[in-house]
Amino acid sequence: MNSEESFFERDLVLIGAGHTNCLFMKMWAMKSNPSLRVTLINPDPISSYTGMLPSLVAGLCTKADAQINLFGLCRAIGARLIIDSVEKIDRKKCQLICKTGRIVNYDLLSINIGSSSIPLINGFKEFGCSVRPLAAFQERWEKFLQSVNVKSPPVICIIGGGLASIELSFAMDIRLKKTKIERFKIKIFERGKAFGKLSSNQQRYLKSKAKLRKIEIIENAIIKEVLNNGLIKKNGEFVHADFVVSCIGPNPNDLFKTSKIENKDGYGSVDKTLRVIGFENAFAVGDCANFPSQVVDKSGVYAVRQAPILYKNILKLSRNEELVQFKPQSDYLKLIVYDSTSAIFLRNGLAFSAKWVWSLKNFIDKKFIKNFKKLSEMITRDMANGRNNSKKMLCGGCGSKVGNVILESSLKKLSNTKSRHIVSKIGDDAAVIKINSSFQSLTTDHLRSFTNDAWLQSKITAIHALGDIWAMGSAPNFALTNIVIPESSNKIQKRTVEEIIDGANSVFMAEGVKIVGGHTSLGKETVIGFTLGGFSKSQPKTVDKACVGDQIILTKPLGSGVLLAGEMRFEGEGQDLKNLFDAMSRSQSSIAEVLSRVANAMTDVTGFGLAGHLLNIVSKSNVAAKLFFDQIPLYSGVNDLIAKHIRSSIFDNNYMYSEKVIIKTTANTDILFDPQTSGPLLATIPIGKVRGVITAGKELGFECKVIGELTNGKPYIEVL
Repeated sequence: MNSEESFFERDLVLIGAGHTNCLFMKMWAMKSNPSLRVTLINPDPISSYTGMLPSLVAGLCTKADAQINLFGLCRAIGARLIIDSVEKIDRKKCQLICKTGRIVNYDLLSINIGSSSIPLINGFKEFGCSVRPLAAFQERWEKFLQSVNVKSPPVICIIGGGLASIELSFAMDIRLKKTKIERFKIKIFERGKAFGKLSSNQQRYLKSKAKLRKIEIIENAIIKEVLNNGLIKKNGEFVHADFVVSCIGPNPNDLFKTSKIENKDGYGSVDKTLRVIGFENAFAVGDCANFPSQVVDKSGVYAVRQAPILYKNILKLSRNEELVQFKPQSDYLKLIVYDSTSAIFLRNGLAFSAKWVWSLKNFIDKKFIKNFKKLSEMITRDMANGRNNSKKMLCGGCGSKVGNVILESSLKKLSNTKSRHIVSKIGDDAAVIKINSSFQSLTTDHLRSFTNDAWLQSKITAIHALGDIWAMGSAPNFALTNIVIPESSNKIQKRTVEEIIDGANSVFMAEGVKIVGGHTSLGKETVIGFTLGGFSKSQPKTVDKACVGDQIILTKPLGSGVLLAGEMRFEGEGQDLKNLFDAMSRSQSSIAEVLSRVANAMTDVTGFGLAGHLLNIVSKSNVAAKLFFDQIPLYSGVNDLIAKHIRSSIFDNNYMYSEKVIIKTTANTDILFDPQTSGPLLATIPIGKVRGVITAGKELGFECKVIGELTNGKPYIEVL
């Protein structure tokens, strides 16, 4: 459902992308309530499906098969995604305090933050690896496999003797054999009796299967300490280990205790409707909740079955109706990966393995993920059917700018009134006004919505607008806002404007910029803009002073237009988009100061792409440029999307300048015309100053890249 069709009156916030909350969102896509604005807060851009972790570890599926892209899920239902962690819940103010310091308001709340498997063992946090969170564990597992020396067979020690540990050990066994590693050892350490919650028949069966695979199970073994090369048992015995994993079962998150919410041993106390004790408007589900029944354990099965109850009760609560109760079953089917062709069946005391059990498990797991992917497929299909296929979807950010060719024609209509106060020319990044002996740079910029998170959009827009001031070598001083937000209730309008101001201030206050006024209005979508002013005592940098021999430097990668266009089409990886937003949110003032001291010409790469902005420099400076294409840095995931023919909506307009770009490489050079939002600074530097810039950049955390040089000749770009 498109958020533009809604009139939001209240905020529903989901903390955590556990199975229950994700399934709730899938249901919401089908029968959503347009008066509730949905926000998901999660520290990662993906949610891993617990059921497929063993298959992923075993190499029987890919990450895409086992993960839900939260950017795509939120886009499909018109929800906001906030990549952050909630550290405290303020019940009285109905506010969430996040790790980044931002505050999120809520009217209804669902908490599904899961749990951890980090044991209170000396040295574990430094040398061990928890199986939760799943995505982090998978990354550590892959790095471990890459580090394995086949001449020295690895020893893997798993702390905890439950179902998760035995299934994980089977999966590791499959993967190690697939990678041709022999004579490895897998050991499971349990402080009591392994598989204690299962029937005696099931316990014997699992132990016999472990024995066949030469997996050692050590019971009544308490681990005292974890070292970089092994672990020490309570009796003092040292056990060598190359990889130590914790599967001890769940440990609670601190959120309920720090928020002074009623809990049992750290797990949020809920009633039979899943509502948090002491709250009228909050639910807790999955592993983080303590349900009033001995039947419910910390299992993904119960989390999945809570989703329909959560969905019904949130709707009922929003309508002031009586809530329904969650009635868990006493036992459930457990399907355990055993090898690449068979799985183990556990239920009602029975235990056996078969190929058809593996087929059943594989079908259930793939269906779980496939149902989420269907959401994006439906939206994509609807967009295709509802539009002329020859018309591209309009991108957000700088991808929605008017093309440079059209703009140049329009700029000829500008007045040519001369003034002793105006020292800049058309084509510079900002207007420059000289007052007595001081110079003032003025610029204005705004961005069409590229995310439903207004706080993040505001922060990135502020960085983006500041790029024009930094490119002039000026110090920003003041800002005016220009804000357009969708029509909604007064409460939502107030919260949205406050989020925009807070997001902007998170940037401006660090830069010494004060917001001194602005304008707000209602519209169809969120548009955020800033007019900025900056001062300098010396002549600001312009684009017409580049010299032959200058080296061309970029301060960060290219590809934001492609990645944002891909996200709109439900293409690309969630982690790649998170990395992009992190880079777009980072101030470039420190590296701009370094560049301004030595650059002959400087600009920021934005809507017209690298080619368009570099052509502006070479044409104004009457020089030519050579670009070393393989030296141009790109964001992760960009090449994959280019290969899928993903392009931003302004790409075709930018490509009109290709007649001034001479391509001498066989590589696909479309990235040169990709519009950048909060893009890199581009500077031309005398060759003798380059090493100092690169060194200073590294100290400041910027990997500045030399991507070309300026030469004699007509203002063309030669791409080698």
